[in-house]
Amino acid sequence: MFKRKSATLAAETGEGVPATQAQARPAREKLGWFEKRDRRRRRRKIFEEVLGWILVPALVYLIYLGIKAVGGIPKELIDFANELIAVAMKGGKS
Repeated sequence: MFKRKSATLAAETGEGVPATQAQARPAREKLGWFEKRDRRRRRRKIFEEVLGWILVPALVYLIYLGIKAVGGIPKELIDFANELIAVAMKGGKS
């Protein structure tokens, strides 16, 4: 089903030039190290953005589901967080 065409089918075009030469691609321009680095950086930034747009909402939703499964945030945890915030606002000094 997915076999290559035989040499007789794609032997020559009407001008007598072999089909492989007639459809040859132009030579690719060689990139320097700066262009390669720029393309890698651009690809990495796009990948990180897409990953962030997918993972951050997923993590927030999982935290929400965890809180709902426990039945809400325990009062002790809220008191502890308030103490931590107070210590942070004082600058860590007693």
